[in-house]
Formats: sequence, C-alpha cells, structure tokens
Amino acid sequence: MRTIHLANAERLDAEVGFEPVRAKRTVRRAAPGGVAFESGRILDETAGTTVEALRKETPDAVALGRRIVEGDPEIDLELAGRRLEGLHKVYVTDAGEVAFDVALRERVVAPDGTVKEERAPAETPANVALEKLPVRWTGKLFPKKAAIRRFAFGRCLALRHVNGLTYKFLREMAETLASKRAMMLVGAGEKGAGPLVLDRNGTPYRGFLEGRVDGDRYLLLLHLTNLELKELPNG
Repeated sequence: MRTIHLANAERLDAEVGFEPVRAKRTVRRAAPGGVAFESGRILDETAGTTVEALRKETPDAVALGRRIVEGDPEIDLELAGRRLEGLHKVYVTDAGEVAFDVALRERVVAPDGTVKEERAPAETPANVALEKLPVRWTGKLFPKKAAIRRFAFGRCLALRHVNGLTYKFLREMAETLASKRAMMLVGAGEKGAGPLVLDRNGTPYRGFLEGRVDGDRYLLLLHLTNLELKELPNG
C-alpha cells in the first residue's frame, strides 16, 4: 500500500496509506447472441508488413498493388492474429530498430502546427509523501453539491490508517467533514497550496477530502481533479 504524508487542520501530521477506489462493474459485455466476451490486444502487423516497409521494397504504386493482390505480403501468416500480453514500451529508430539511450525532447507547437520551441522535458517530482512537507488542509470548504458541479473528478483514493493512532487521526478528519457535509481542498508544497503529484512526472491534481462515518467505521476519500467546469458565456 502506498503512503501519503497528511496534516490535519491543527497542523498535526502522520503518514497514512492510500489505495484507489474502483467502482464495481455493473455492465456485462455480450455478443448479439448473449455470449459474454472480453476485449484484448491482437497483433495486426509486424515491422516488415507495414505499408511503409512495403513501399521501400516496391516503390512503384502499381507494382505494389499487384504484389499485394497476388501474394498478400501485408499479412504475416505466422504472427498475425496472435493475442498480445505482457507488453513493454520501447523506442525505435526510423529504420525500425530498437533505440537505446534515448534523449526525449519536448516540443511547443503553435496553433498553425509550427514548432515554436524544443526543450528538454521538465522533471516533476512526486510531492505527497515528502517527510517535511505534508499535504495540508487549505481551510477552503466546498459543499458537496457545489464541488461536483464545479469540478470533474477523475480519480478517487481511499485513505487507510496503519495503526491505532492513525485510525483516530483519520476518523476525526472524516467526522469533521461529514458533519459539515463539505469537501476540504488540500494542497502540497511549502505553503500547502500547490497541486498534488502522486508519481514522478505525473499529472498535477487538485485534491479534495470527503469524510463519511458510520458508527466506529469511517471512510476518508481523496478526490482528484485537473479539470474545472465553467459556464459558457451567454450567446
């Protein structure tokens, strides 16, 4: 279980666990006859059967068309149709060979498609488990109904206690938020107002804590969003 360094309204902090919340699937996929099926990745073509590879072998379009009709060189009869599992991403050269020691570059493109700037990609460190910089309450409360209308929440994490002390720590947070029927904006960084980055070079998110309590049980959720909804101008 991954961890997050979290502080409460009194600036008391602790390291707690978190895990993603996954909704149960209620939709079943089926063919027209009712037979269940699942999606998967199937090999379509190999490096030697792509249109680009065939054009290099036979530059003349008419001759290439005749070759395709007569011999089906665009199909690898040994490999085509195989199910793909356990894939790994690699970079290749223009010649189709595996590239090593790749230096990635970031391009800034203008609306007309021209490249304005090319630079080395910026490294963004994760910031939710830093020892001296816990994720903090900002003091900004949003009623639940207002929050779900203003932000599009793409991820949800359940915060978990790791011992008796963190149980009390998280449960009190959940009780506070549940009593107010509101969500608390939390932030990272030195001032506790920055976005949350869960992974290195990951997406920066705004984080909102929501609490639910049922007897001795509690649920403290961290909702993440990088999209704010705004009304369209009139007209």
